[in-house]
Amino acid sequence: MYWMHPDVFEAEVQVTAVGPNRVKIDPILFHPDEGGQPADRGVIGEAVLCDVQVVGGEVIHILDRPLPDGRYSAHVDTERRMHTAAQHTAQHILSGIAMRQFGLETVGVHIGLEGCTVDFQQRVEWNVVADLERRAMDVVMQDIPVQTTLNSQDGLERNRFGRIEADIIRVVRIDDCDASACCGVHVPTTGRIGIIRVFDIESKKTGTRVSFLAGRKALERSQAETAVLRDLRALAACSTADLPSALQKAMERSKGLTKELDRVWSLRLADLVKSAATVTIGSTRIGIHVAELPREFVPKLAALIAEATQGAGIVVSDNYIAINSMTLGASDLFKKIQNRCGGKGGGSVQAANGKLDKALTVKEVMEILGNPEPSAGDT
Repeated sequence: MYWMHPDVFEAEVQVTAVGPNRVKIDPILFHPDEGGQPADRGVIGEAVLCDVQVVGGEVIHILDRPLPDGRYSAHVDTERRMHTAAQHTAQHILSGIAMRQFGLETVGVHIGLEGCTVDFQQRVEWNVVADLERRAMDVVMQDIPVQTTLNSQDGLERNRFGRIEADIIRVVRIDDCDASACCGVHVPTTGRIGIIRVFDIESKKTGTRVSFLAGRKALERSQAETAVLRDLRALAACSTADLPSALQKAMERSKGLTKELDRVWSLRLADLVKSAATVTIGSTRIGIHVAELPREFVPKLAALIAEATQGAGIVVSDNYIAINSMTLGASDLFKKIQNRCGGKGGGSVQAANGKLDKALTVKEVMEILGNPEPSAGDT
């Protein structure tokens, strides 16, 4: 039924139990999980259909409860069926046009509930994809019948995944756009798809993965992206066409401000080195600085303090800590502090950093290191 009459969503079926909560039905109304698309959902009698699988060449229906043998009314989840049928038919159109017009061979397909992809063997640029999308919409607008035939060798005309070894081959044909062997569900005519939209492309080894959606999901995705554009236009106070240049200017300004901020902080670090409190462990002087700093400057300040003391530098900003050492092991110092106040992180003999479970004061760091008072002459 799902092959020859995909727009039939309700029928009386004969149920035969084949296991716990598992049945066969006749006629077979529900599409199983095969052909690159997810299985139908629905109800058989009062039982909810949880899954449909092909097991040993038979279509097995998995229910949420036992169902005795007999005749029952079966109903397909129409919204789910129309979604998968529209996506699968759209994929046929995209793959058919891609091969016939651009010489792009399809090597992989995924039909999902929230997103679909088709993988082409070659690299594809956006200008080609945009042309492919326009041509696909032309096929939709022509409302061409989607024909299904059985026991035809036409399936070898463009089978994407190798030769089919079967007695009966099901071929799905869309006029001169596409003809290929397939076991999925499709809409009766291309106009039922409504819309086909390509949303993204990405490189996959030597090929390209094209992400697309059809029907209502395509509309919803387009509306969501339009809403984002609307918000960006309001923030930038410009038109959609001017957004790229406005964003480029904003990024350049941000880079300039970041560079200037880095320069200011680099100058500031020299003063912070002088203000570090120091303690002595053995013959090693350790400089300690606790204050709010941008995260990226914490390890830099620790390294500068270690260089100034010719020993080690410890910098704590909120609960982030960085340690640099020219003598003692930085990772050992970090573990000693971590053992007292918790946290995570690590490093090497020269440098270590991580996140503590609580913020520390200079005095608390000194106490952990075993020297509660600063060395004479230090602040």
